[in-house]
Amino acid sequence: MDTANAGSVGSPKNRNSLAQRWASAFVLVPLLLVMIVWSRWSLALVVVVAVLLAVRELAAAFAHGGHPVRPWLAASMAAALVVATALRPVVPVDVLPATLALVLIGSRVAALSRHGRTGALGEWAFSLAGGLYLGGLLRYLVLLRDITAPLGAGWIPAGLIEPGAAWLIMVMAVTWGSDAFAYFAGHRFGRHRMTPGLSPKKTWEGAIGGFIGAAALGAGVTLLFGLPVTPLTGALIGAVAGVAGPFGDLAESFVKRQVGLKDAGSLIPGHGGILDRIDSLLFAAPLTYYAIIWHLL
Repeated sequence: MDTANAGSVGSPKNRNSLAQRWASAFVLVPLLLVMIVWSRWSLALVVVVAVLLAVRELAAAFAHGGHPVRPWLAASMAAALVVATALRPVVPVDVLPATLALVLIGSRVAALSRHGRTGALGEWAFSLAGGLYLGGLLRYLVLLRDITAPLGAGWIPAGLIEPGAAWLIMVMAVTWGSDAFAYFAGHRFGRHRMTPGLSPKKTWEGAIGGFIGAAALGAGVTLLFGLPVTPLTGALIGAVAGVAGPFGDLAESFVKRQVGLKDAGSLIPGHGGILDRIDSLLFAAPLTYYAIIWHLL
């Protein structure tokens, strides 16, 4: 999020924003944890809802910047990718390639009726790109939930949580925890701007604090759940999220700067829109998934 290394924490505006952030987290985090732990299908439903809300915000951002899109097409692409990923364990073949082919072919056929409209090709391309970006990356949350390597002895007794749920909680904790560490480190120590032309509130000190926090959380959550890796490996996986997450944040900042927006939305008080909340996960989830799979092989 762009606010990760925001300015003076003592100002009334920032105190109010921080209170809103904590209040939102107090409501949403327990609900999210329930959906993650309950079943892979409840998690898949959460991801589908998240990508649909994110598509709505991204479509509005593109339109604001003079790049109109067809929200139904972007939403179809994003949701289809998540659903196809969720169906992998229950169907005999991988339906993801077929899903991509059908959406691409169907969308091109549907676009034929708009052949005389100026900008129709760009509208089609931006729609598919937005859906592919959101659905193609956020679907890795489902893949993380599907990891089945047995858990070891941890601070939480074995059997209380499925392995995939534990891994997913770990990735979310290190990604969002990194953001929180960066927020406070930036307030306390921030002096040197990281990307002043893209995200002027980010500092190198905040980024370092976020990286250290992500590594520490990775080791801590590994011990908490008894994840089948060493605490050092857990710290390394956390470090991957600590690097990838800020780049996901900067990628969203790039979009907002290009289209002339300050915030992607205002759905979650104190956090902005859904895009502002998942931007780090979009990059962290795929990279940590492959880091985890590599260590488990």
